[in-house]
Amino acid sequence: MVFLLQGCRKVTEQSVSEVKNGNFKVMIRSQEFNNSGSKNIDICVANTSTHAFPDKKLQCFFNGYDFDGLAVRWQGSQVIEVSFRSGRVTRFSNSATGYSDGGSPEAFHILLCDGCGAASTDTKGGSAE
Repeated sequence: MVFLLQGCRKVTEQSVSEVKNGNFKVMIRSQEFNNSGSKNIDICVANTSTHAFPDKKLQCFFNGYDFDGLAVRWQGSQVIEVSFRSGRVTRFSNSATGYSDGGSPEAFHILLCDGCGAASTDTKGGSAE
């Protein structure tokens, strides 16, 4: 039964935004399935040369849906802040691993600020609403 339900799932709207910081970037993907009106959000860290959305679980640290005021910004070379006014978080990890061009892993610390408004928007910030 689950297989049949997943087979009927069709992406009807998708966008990906990026917030770069040196050799790495945060990729924010928004997807709507079957014109549901609900936006699913995935956030991962990746090397700046990466074009495809990451599929390694260690790179992805945030999943949820229906956010208002979602913003992502770098607080330093290895600290990422995610903030929003409202929404539903289904998965969050306070760490992620990115891979350099040479394949070496680098650790990142994630800060989550829910119900506190969007993160400040500066040259290293971005949003995905």
